[in-house]
Amino acid sequence: MKIYQRLFQNHSGSVLQIVLIVFMMLTFALSITTFSILQSGRNLKSIDTLMKQKNLEIFLVKYYSDSVQNDILLSDDYSFQNYQIETTVDDLGDHYEVVTTIETIDYQYQFLTEIEVETGTVLNFEYIEGGYI
Repeated sequence: MKIYQRLFQNHSGSVLQIVLIVFMMLTFALSITTFSILQSGRNLKSIDTLMKQKNLEIFLVKYYSDSVQNDILLSDDYSFQNYQIETTVDDLGDHYEVVTTIETIDYQYQFLTEIEVETGTVLNFEYIEGGYI
């Protein structure tokens, strides 16, 4: 009878330890899964923001090129949705230098676009260092 009591007591301790380890493993797996889901959501939001920025940049450069071909390109300020866009145009004779500042609640950055006067082709596109917040 004493042997059974000893086995039962040791077995109860072992079962408790196993249950505790399984609980800790489940808690760890749940927390890792939750962190992974939250991180994926943040990544998707960042990708969406970057895609909107790139689409806006492509649209603006196309607009500048079309304006040079069909009309005259002038400095201007635009505002739509959450974007403030300021363009500064310098006429350098054979090409225009357009500095564009894009500002939202979250960020601000600048890029330089050089466009040939006669054909409207984009000669250069680069981000201005120090134009980021």
